[in-house]
Amino acid sequence: MVKAGKRSRVGKTPVDDTEDAGAGKRRGRGSTAVYEDLREDILSLRIEQGSALDEVALAERFGLSRTPVREALLMLAGEDLVTFLPGRSAIVTPHTMSNSHEYMDTLMLLSRAIARLAAETRNTESLAEIERQRLAYETAAATGDITAINVADLAFHRAVSFASGNAFLGKFYRLSLDYGRRMHLLHYYPIFGEAEKQDCIRQHAALTAAIAAGDGDRAEELAGEHVMAELRVVQRSLEPKVGTRFALAPSARV
Repeated sequence: MVKAGKRSRVGKTPVDDTEDAGAGKRRGRGSTAVYEDLREDILSLRIEQGSALDEVALAERFGLSRTPVREALLMLAGEDLVTFLPGRSAIVTPHTMSNSHEYMDTLMLLSRAIARLAAETRNTESLAEIERQRLAYETAAATGDITAINVADLAFHRAVSFASGNAFLGKFYRLSLDYGRRMHLLHYYPIFGEAEKQDCIRQHAALTAAIAAGDGDRAEELAGEHVMAELRVVQRSLEPKVGTRFALAPSARV
């Protein structure tokens, strides 16, 4: 995994906090870029959970002053991806399963709503994009590259979200997908095998067909089944691996 501060931006120079209003606008864009890059690093586990986020090192990496870096960290803290410790230091917030039941409830509700709306409001363009992303997932799955499979899976579900035609629900659904990325990388993909791959391909195909047919009931049903299928894999990843292999009771004496 990549630690914060390991990469640098070529061709950028530090920005002085005392520069004029024009520089302030550049810092505003700079903080957004820092936020987006760090957010992706955290969600993809390229930065380890609990890692310290050194503002000086990050400023050097992005070729900016500490001010936009600080602004980006505050934005990430608002998403519970960064935690500020006493003394103003910051770390990547460790992923926990403490609110996973609430997350799964939210994902289930949004997935069903998005799928139904996609079936009811889809158009030729959005259907073509869903189909394109479905095929891209199959291509990624054939490679066995988990990173590519994960990216393709997210792209497929995002295409469905845009087909729903509801900007608000779509935004919250995509945020929910992002929120679950670390859980997937930690508890889903480590045991993602051929059976799970083929199940996912079939589920994507069935959902695509239901949306294309305008069958909202079927699309909603399939979306719920897809969420439950992934949840069962996550649950399986938490089962004891060696704890049930040993007999703890003393052997009976003859």
